[in-house]
Amino acid sequence: MNTTTDSEGFLHRFLEITREFPETPAINDIDNNISLSYQELKHIAEKRKRTFILLGVKPGDNVALILPNGVEFIASYLALVSLEAFPIIINSKLTSWEISQLFDKCHPDFIITFSEFYQKHAALLTPPSPTWQILLSDKAPSCAPREGVHHLTQQPDGDAAALTAPQGNPVVALQFTWRGYARPFPVAHRYLEMTRSTDGLHEHFHPQGVGSVHLVTLPLYAIFGLSVMLIFPLSVGATLLVTNSLLNRDLVEVLAQHQVTFACLVPDVIRYFNGRLAKRKSAPAGLHPQLMIYSGGGHLPAGEAERLSQLLGCGPVLQGYGLTESLPIVVQNTRGEQHRGAMGQAIRAAEIRVLGPGGQEVPAGRIGELVVRGPMIAEGYYQDEEATALFFKDGWLHTGDLVWRDAQGHLFFVCQRLRISKIRAQMIDLAEIERVAVRHPQVKRARAWVTRDKHEANVLCLSVEVSDAQLAQQELLTFMGNYLSGFKLPRKIDMLPAQGVEHAA
Repeated sequence: MNTTTDSEGFLHRFLEITREFPETPAINDIDNNISLSYQELKHIAEKRKRTFILLGVKPGDNVALILPNGVEFIASYLALVSLEAFPIIINSKLTSWEISQLFDKCHPDFIITFSEFYQKHAALLTPPSPTWQILLSDKAPSCAPREGVHHLTQQPDGDAAALTAPQGNPVVALQFTWRGYARPFPVAHRYLEMTRSTDGLHEHFHPQGVGSVHLVTLPLYAIFGLSVMLIFPLSVGATLLVTNSLLNRDLVEVLAQHQVTFACLVPDVIRYFNGRLAKRKSAPAGLHPQLMIYSGGGHLPAGEAERLSQLLGCGPVLQGYGLTESLPIVVQNTRGEQHRGAMGQAIRAAEIRVLGPGGQEVPAGRIGELVVRGPMIAEGYYQDEEATALFFKDGWLHTGDLVWRDAQGHLFFVCQRLRISKIRAQMIDLAEIERVAVRHPQVKRARAWVTRDKHEANVLCLSVEVSDAQLAQQELLTFMGNYLSGFKLPRKIDMLPAQGVEHAA
């Protein structure tokens, strides 16, 4: 990966904003009625940094950060970046089996999480000879003290450790993706490249800065949420309007009351609010005149984008294209020229090609695989040479996505060639689902696929060959739920009598 020549990354900028605008609101958590200025957020991050140091966290230590969206996640992440630890960011809603797959790849020295998660996954987190320390962000009454488990809120008072920007270009996030091989692929992101990526994204927006308000609804454990919903706003002085309950709120009321300037929603949420807005008796009023709506986490059909724009009375809904490996955007719509249904054009410093089956570049209008390279693209999969060889060739990332482009270079998504998909903006690996299904002693073969419902939302389906015709669908779903998160469980299952060769687990 080519590093940017700018030596000041997002934490440098956060600290500069804190010095110049200390009272500017940094976080407004409307679910928990918490409001913090930039100075207050910096102070909490400094207290966390001091606590981490007291508990033995050192530069380079692998630290799993497993927290929901909120102040604790943000402050802990800033502290880890300042400390130059190695943050491993993990979805707190995964099952113990899924988390164990990730731990096998990253080997954490410390795990920062909350008491409810710790209690739910106690068998995984407290083995007979643990190799990690547990740092709990809260204190649950029923959480008995034990060796190797520490409560961050119960550490001795003392001077905070100064929040300083990291030196050089360290890794500031290890995240995971799936590529249709039934196993996670680890991706490491570096400090300066993370900053460059958000700069490239910002070039296509109304200018954001002090006074801007960004609606934060996407999970921060994913690269899109981390970079676009946390790093981007905090590096320009915007306010993070945090909520995990948007579906239970009036979207227009939230946007208008808080004068939101930037809101990123996933396609399924946009479809949901399109339905609600269409039934609204009064036209939306009081929205910020430069409100931008962005769709991320999956491809949004042109009709749904246009419908939301019309219902809200705002500008075009923007979307782009990216992967965990690309930090996360390499193709982006602009506020200017729009090509209906297009994902956009390559952002600054990103190179793209569309290749045919023989590896040759195809002309405009022809479908081929999208390959990308640039300073925002990962060098490969972290400490996984085999996986890297599969998808990184001569400096180019082969995405596995089929696209075409028009004469002006605007890219249009066709489909994914790999056996992966998105359900409710969450990545699913079809091979992983099949692998779990055939763990059931009565399932001999399994095949997973994705179809669309009447609302154009993805629906996961599974066909299984079983040795016992009495096996009930609910029994199989319950079995699979011991291993897989809810969004990975099929909504439709076809049960067939077994025949032929068994599926390899």
